[in-house]
Amino acid sequence: MFLINFFELFFAAVLGAVFGSFANVVAIRAHEHSSLWGRSHCMHCNKPLRMRHLVPVISWVVQRGKCTDCGKRIHIQYPLVELAAALLGVLAVARYMPLESGWLFAAFEFFFGACLLVFMVMDTRWSELPLELMVGTGIVFCLWRMLMRVAAGEPPMVVAWSHLAGFGTVTLFFLFQWIVSRKRWIGSGDIWLGAMLGATLGWPLVGLAVYFAYLFGGTLALILLIMKKISAGARVPFAPALVAGALVAMWWGPAIVTWLSNALP
Repeated sequence: MFLINFFELFFAAVLGAVFGSFANVVAIRAHEHSSLWGRSHCMHCNKPLRMRHLVPVISWVVQRGKCTDCGKRIHIQYPLVELAAALLGVLAVARYMPLESGWLFAAFEFFFGACLLVFMVMDTRWSELPLELMVGTGIVFCLWRMLMRVAAGEPPMVVAWSHLAGFGTVTLFFLFQWIVSRKRWIGSGDIWLGAMLGATLGWPLVGLAVYFAYLFGGTLALILLIMKKISAGARVPFAPALVAGALVAMWWGPAIVTWLSNALP
């Protein structure tokens, strides 16, 4: 049993790293407005990458973070996203072992998390959140999660209202901030990302996601301010905090909701 579990987790890590490499491609090509088809190339010298350059994480380590053709630095984004996706794969599989009965839930958590990595990278590096990708992601994963909840025995109308409430509440909450602050507190892309999370997670999980997002984002901003990495009033990308909050809500949200239900009178 130990060996079976080990190989399942190892395979999840490898597969996760591979999809993390693909997430990097999606983020960069969405930023460049280019097609996903075609060979990957160095961002500096445009030389096509060979097979030995495409092994997730390992290639970056072996090449010491440099292009073998031009010697320029390869952005740290590549191995970090691949490692993050590998960790997502391991966590998704570990949470539902044995996978005979939980593979669909594990797949949902992994692929949804991998998509969120794309948005996190794009907002962090270029302050961009592509509308088409967010809408497509929201539709696919909203329907996927709703079907899983209904298959698990929840009444269809309860599930539908949960996702509608999640979508509407977060959208109005972020839109209100955007209007009142005259676009200073939050960007329009954050509204769409919040709407996508609300539609996918539903209520009340998305409420927890937003709570933790502000907790993480505020803490990070305070640390950067103390370290003098940013100045007072500077805008900090909010998508990473939203992604972190969404993952926490997805993994531990049901347990937190249950605890709150029992703790509150």
